[in-house]
Amino acid sequence: PTRVREISKMYETTIKELLESKGHAPTKEDPYQMTEEQMKFIQARAHTIFQKTKEADLMMGSLPKHFASEEEQLKTIRELEKENANAGEELKKAIELAGEWKQKVSVRIQQVAGEALNAPAPTPPE
Repeated sequence: PTRVREISKMYETTIKELLESKGHAPTKEDPYQMTEEQMKFIQARAHTIFQKTKEADLMMGSLPKHFASEEEQLKTIRELEKENANAGEELKKAIELAGEWKQKVSVRIQQVAGEALNAPAPTPPE
C-alpha cells in the first residue's frame, strides 16, 4: 500500500509540475512541440514512475497467495509453543548432564593431583 501511494503521489506531482511549470508551456505556433528541457523532465519522471510501479508489482507478486486464517495462525502458535517447550526440556537435561560431568571431572582431577602428591619422589638418573 505504501508503494502504491508513493507512485500515485509521484504521478500527481509530475502532472502538477508539468501543468504549472513556467517556461515549459508549448509554443503558440505548435502546441504539441516541447522543448529539450521539457522532454528530459518528462522522461526522468516517467522513468521514476515506471521504476516505482515495477517495484510495487514485484512486492505485490511476492505476497502469499493465501493468508492463514486466525484459526490456522493459532494452531501454528500452539505447535511452536509445544516445540519450544520440548526444546526447553532438552536444554534443561543438557545443563544437568553438563553439571554431572563437571562434578566427575573435578573429582578425577582431585584424585590425580592427590596421587601425584603422595607418589614417591623420582630417583635421580645415575
